[in-house]
Amino acid sequence: MLTPEDIRQKIDYEIIVDAYDEYEMSSGWHCTFDETLVFPFYATAQLKKKGGSLESKRVKIVGLHSDEEGFTDKDFQLLMEQGGYLAPINYSKLSDIEADEETLELFQIWDFWVNEYWF
Repeated sequence: MLTPEDIRQKIDYEIIVDAYDEYEMSSGWHCTFDETLVFPFYATAQLKKKGGSLESKRVKIVGLHSDEEGFTDKDFQLLMEQGGYLAPINYSKLSDIEADEETLELFQIWDFWVNEYWF
């Protein structure tokens, strides 16, 4: 688990270094996620059923869906494989993520960014 100071250092000096606007920051995040995430990994997702109710399902995450401009909001999309289908899913809809240490650390950094840095 990273300390808040470690996280600030990674954000300021690795992820958004030399970024002057939200699109450059988004590009920095995209590059970092694209280079760091290890797929597949598994998570619990809140999926909407046909009747509108939500159901928790264990899903396989197989890729990054957001492009370079997809990190300008407080969320981004990953690619989920479920029942033989591929579909985008918001990171915020995932919980109980089972992934390698680098992937989990990057999610910790993103959560800190959203909760502490977001403008």
